[in-house]
Amino acid sequence: MAIPTETTRDRIREEAYRLLVERGVAGLSMRALAERLNIKASSLYKHVRDKDEILLDLQARGLEALAAAVTAAGAWPSAAVYAYRDWALENRHLYEICVRRPLHRGRLSEELEKDVATMINALSGQRDEGARAVWGTVHGLVDLELTGRFANGVDLDTTWRRAIAMLR
Repeated sequence: MAIPTETTRDRIREEAYRLLVERGVAGLSMRALAERLNIKASSLYKHVRDKDEILLDLQARGLEALAAAVTAAGAWPSAAVYAYRDWALENRHLYEICVRRPLHRGRLSEELEKDVATMINALSGQRDEGARAVWGTVHGLVDLELTGRFANGVDLDTTWRRAIAMLR
């Protein structure tokens, strides 16, 4: 039986992910990606439409992983909220693409949309507006933490415990 070979598109996706992890969103350029793949930048366009397509692939990958981490975490609210926080802190560049870039819903799979909705419900133990309000609160705290907006010496664990208590 022949072993399937990795497609060029798969290689592009994987190298884009590695480049993102190493250099962040600002360091993810078509030129840098082409260099990684040992091809000319213009050759990338034979396999992907544009950089937005690469970012959309990364966004879908990140949302899938984030949703899986949160929904697998267990009891609401603590376990799910901490899973969201931990994933964001461990995957800060991917998280940035997931939540700070426009979400092109028409280009994401219905299954991924459902997974994200399930994640948001798992964060809050609620649905609809209540779930979105809790997600907004959790996202806001994560965003503040990732961007270094809390003063030095702030006990973030206490901040998170109090936020979770308020969410109940």
